[in-house]
Amino acid sequence: MSDYPKTITLSRSSGQEEVFLIRRCTEADLFDIMELQYRIKENLPDPGLYAVLEEEGVHESLCEDYCFGAYCRGRLAGFTMMVANRISPRNYGAYIGYPEERQRQCVTMELSIVDDEFRGYGLQKVFVSLREAEARSAGATEALVSIAPDNKYSLDNIISSGYEIVDTRPLHEGAVRHILSKKL
Repeated sequence: MSDYPKTITLSRSSGQEEVFLIRRCTEADLFDIMELQYRIKENLPDPGLYAVLEEEGVHESLCEDYCFGAYCRGRLAGFTMMVANRISPRNYGAYIGYPEERQRQCVTMELSIVDDEFRGYGLQKVFVSLREAEARSAGATEALVSIAPDNKYSLDNIISSGYEIVDTRPLHEGAVRHILSKKL
């Protein structure tokens, strides 16, 4: 795993700068992560764009996977999670018909959220790079992610990072999602 915690300075296009502490999250962060998810979903113009990952799933990933928070001014500004390359119902490779051997080579970029107050600093791009580096370190050769077809901002971010749509299907709470893939 890379060296964490680390501090980074990010800027908006307006020139406004903020300092973020990026660190691995633990079980002690569960409440803040859940609160951030609910707040983000509540503020979306279309709540169907985001499916909250329930507490059980977040807790599982805090113990077994890769979870990072971006903290600014003492609060959780963003959170990202990657399901390790393991056999799990949360491995998107299972949904697109990958055999178990190939699933063990895939990570699932399951969750990446940024508080409205901290949008525009490029945290989503930072999270993509961070997770891909961790995936390579874990021996993964492919990353999979799901995004709502109407979530233009996130979809554009992930496609500009080299991901391609490989399937579209109902996933979270029955909502239709694109599954995208990138070779690492």
